[in-house]
Amino acid sequence: MNEDKNGRTTMDKGKVLRKLLPLFIAVVVIAAAAGIASRTIDNQEVKTDETQQAAVEPQPQEEIVEINGVRCTPKKNIKTYLFMGLDAQGEAEASEEYDGTGQCDTLQLLVIDETNNTYTRLPINRDTMTDVNSLDDDGTYLATTYMQISLAHATGDGMEMSCENTADAVSGLLYDQPIDGYASLNMDSIEVLNHLVGGVTVTIEDDFSKEDPTLRMGETVTLTDEQAMHYVRGRMNVGDGSNEGRMRRQSQYLSALKSMLIQKCQEDSAFALDIYDALEPYMVTSLSRNDFINLAADLINAEEQTAPEIKGTNGEGETGFNEFTVDENSLADVVIQLFYDRAEEE
Repeated sequence: MNEDKNGRTTMDKGKVLRKLLPLFIAVVVIAAAAGIASRTIDNQEVKTDETQQAAVEPQPQEEIVEINGVRCTPKKNIKTYLFMGLDAQGEAEASEEYDGTGQCDTLQLLVIDETNNTYTRLPINRDTMTDVNSLDDDGTYLATTYMQISLAHATGDGMEMSCENTADAVSGLLYDQPIDGYASLNMDSIEVLNHLVGGVTVTIEDDFSKEDPTLRMGETVTLTDEQAMHYVRGRMNVGDGSNEGRMRRQSQYLSALKSMLIQKCQEDSAFALDIYDALEPYMVTSLSRNDFINLAADLINAEEQTAPEIKGTNGEGETGFNEFTVDENSLADVVIQLFYDRAEEE
C-alpha cells in the first residue's frame, strides 16, 4: 500500500473518508476544495559555530498587510474551500446562454487552519453586495458590476466557469483571500440526501402556511423529500421573508442531517460511498475523488470553531430585490480572525 507524505496509507485514507464524508457532504449542501494547497512561510535554518558566539541567520521579515487600517501578518498553512448550493434543479449541465438562472442560494466558505488543527465554516449572505465580474460567452472578462454575490454564478456557463466566477467574487469580498477549491450542488441534492437518510427531523419555528401548509409552526416533523426542499429553499413566503431566516433554517436542517449521515455510515461502512455516487450527477467541483479523501483526512481530527458572522444591513435596492450591505468593520474583523494575526506594535 502506498503512503503519502504524512504516512497515511491508501487504505487508511479510505477509512477516514468513510468516517468524515457525512460531515463533508453536509458542508457541501449549505453552501471545496481543490489543490489542497497551503500557504506556508519557510523558516530559515539556524546555524551555530561552536568556536564563536552563536550566530543566527537573519529571518526574513514577515509580510505586513493592512486590513481596514489594522496591521496584520498572514497566518500560515491555511486552506479555503467554497461550497455553493444553487437555485437550479436537475442534473448539473452547461447553460446554452447566460439568462440569469442558476444563482447561489447558499454560500459557505470552509477555512482550515492546519497549524492549530481547526476548521471554521463561514456563511456568506447570498444578497451581499460586492464587485462581480461580467463574462462573455467564452469566459472573457467584460466588466465589473456591483451586485448581489449570488449573481456571480449566473454569469457563466452554469459549470466550472460559473463556479470560478463565484470564487473570484468571494475572494474579492474577503480582501482577496485565495480560494483553493470549490464544489456546487443543485437543489435536487437536498431531496436526494433527505431520501437517503429516511427524512430529517426538525422543529418548525417559522410560519410556512403560504409555502407549505403541511409544515405547521411549533410541530416537530420528519420531513418528506418535498417538504425538505420547501424547508431549505423557501424564503419569500416563510416567516419574515428574510435570507437570514432561511440561513438559520438551513443550518438547523444540515446539523440534523449531519447527525443522521454519521449514524448511517456507522451502521454501514459503504453508505458514505453511496452518498457520493448519489450526489455526483448534481455536483460541479474542482476536486477529484482523491482530493475529497485528502480533505477528509485533513478534517477528521480537526476541531470545529464557532462560525463568525459578517454583520450588515438589509434594504431594497433599485431593482426591487433585497440587498445586504456588509459592515466594513465587521467584515474586517472576520477576515482578520480567519486569515491573519495582528502585527505587534513597533
